[in-house]
Formats: sequence, C-alpha cells, structure tokens
Amino acid sequence: MLKINNNVKTLENKHWLSLFTTHKNMYTNKCEQLANEYEKLDEYLYKYHYRLKQGYKVVHFATRTIITIFGEVIFKRRRYKYWNQKSGKFEYVCLLDKEIGLLPKQRIYFDVQFKVLSLLGDGKRYRDVLDALNHCYISKASISRILNKYDIAEYFQLAEKETKTRIDVKNKNLYIQLDETFLATLNNKVKQDQRIRLVTFHTGHKEKNYKNARRELENKRGHFLMLKVGKRINTMGYRDLLIKELQKHYVNINYDRIIVCGDGDTWIREIANSFGNVRYILDGYHAIKKLKQTAFNIIFENRKVAH
Repeated sequence: MLKINNNVKTLENKHWLSLFTTHKNMYTNKCEQLANEYEKLDEYLYKYHYRLKQGYKVVHFATRTIITIFGEVIFKRRRYKYWNQKSGKFEYVCLLDKEIGLLPKQRIYFDVQFKVLSLLGDGKRYRDVLDALNHCYISKASISRILNKYDIAEYFQLAEKETKTRIDVKNKNLYIQLDETFLATLNNKVKQDQRIRLVTFHTGHKEKNYKNARRELENKRGHFLMLKVGKRINTMGYRDLLIKELQKHYVNINYDRIIVCGDGDTWIREIANSFGNVRYILDGYHAIKKLKQTAFNIIFENRKVAH
C-alpha cells in the first residue's frame, strides 16, 4: 500500500513538474519573441532616413533588461550620439527606448505597472499580487514603489503641462476623453478606496511618420481628480472645472466642435449634456460590445418566437 502511494506521489510530482516546465517555456518563448521584435524595430530605426537627417551617429550597442507581463526581456539596441543645438553639446540617446516609451533607468515596464494597480484596485493583497505575477520576479518593495512613490499624473501620462503659450485650436475638433477607475490604497496600514477620474484633451491623432508607427494623440493635455469613494462630484461643478482646464491649455476654442468620448457611463453622458450642443461618442470597444449584445438579444428573441 505504501509503495502504491509513493508511486502515485511520484507520478503526481512528475505531472506538476511537466506543467511547470510547459508554463515556464511558454513565458520564455514570449520573452524571446518580444526581444526579437525590439531588435527588429531597432534595426528599422537605424535604417530610417529620419535618423540620418537628424545626424544621429551610432556609438555602440547596449544591452537592456526590462520586466514585462511575460517576464524578463533582455535585448540589445543601438546607442546614438547627436549634437543638441539647444544645449550646445553632444548628447546620447537610444532611439528604441524613445520609440517604445521607456524612461531612463526604468526596469518594470508599463504593462506590469498597470497590472499591479489593477490587482490592487480589485482589493488584492501584496501577497496576491506577487502570486499572480510570480513569473515577473517583482518584490513587495517594487509594488510599494509603484503604488506610493510613483507620481500618478506622470504614470497615466496625464501630467499637467504648463506651457507659456497656449495651443491654438481654431477650426479644429477638440476631444474630451473621460474615464474613471478605482484604486485601493494603504494609509498607515488602513485600506482606503479611492476614485480616480481621468480626462484627456486632444485634437485627434497625429499623422504617422512611417508605416508601423504608434498612433499618437495630437496636442494632448490632461487632468485627474482623486477622491474617496462615496464623495459626490457635482456635474455642473465638474463641467466648470473642465472648461477651466480647456482655457488653460487652448485658445480660440469652438465649443460647438467639442466631442466628448467615453465608455457609456451615466456620469459621462451627464457631463456631455451639461455642455449643451456637443457630440457624444461611445468608444470603439464598448460600441462593439453593445452591438454584439444587441445582436445576441435579437437572435435570442427570434428563437423564442420560433419555438
């Protein structure tokens, strides 16, 4: 009997070892694919005519390691030397880092940071976050730095950019993208639920410089508001705040060409209505989701009638 139990235990251990190996290999393959894609992009940037036109000269290859949602990714990219006319001296830059949005000395990539904040926002403990991201090899200290020491405005790339001259948006559509998220924070070991209301202003997408370029928003500015969950936000008061932010960043605003974008929440519709004669657009993801649900309901009702 003991021998049978030992055999079963041995088989069970082999089974779990096999699953662990498969799981590990899957993430390893993803990391290798991602590293290859980064190096291909670096090669493309090297051959791109803009680099030559701007006078970027290759100095050497440098290795960089980042932690992504798939695990640790190690890749090589070119480091360039160029003459900065504003500073009047030579400076160094890795064009690949700029292209994929890597900050200097950044080790944990944005997808991991978003995942950490998402899990904490769902009420997960640090231990739960570490278990969910065990293949990323992050520590409790890393989570604390993301949550407590990272500037939330900079994290969401919505830092208020104070400029000496405001942007002229005459004869342009002005988009207001609204969203809301919830985040659980710790204050003296006491959990507090926070509500973060995010807004991005822009005038549409920039034209692509080359085929595989990321779509970037033009004339982007932003603002965020963080309150304790349960605290009411007055609709008209928030609308006045948005107008104030618009006037701080833009001139020649045509309020008839304002377009409010959102995920369909009631509060976003109320904000759009409070502006008066403005258009409201449901974002692509939620529009498709609504269409699919409507189609499903129609099919379901037709089947009920048929039966």
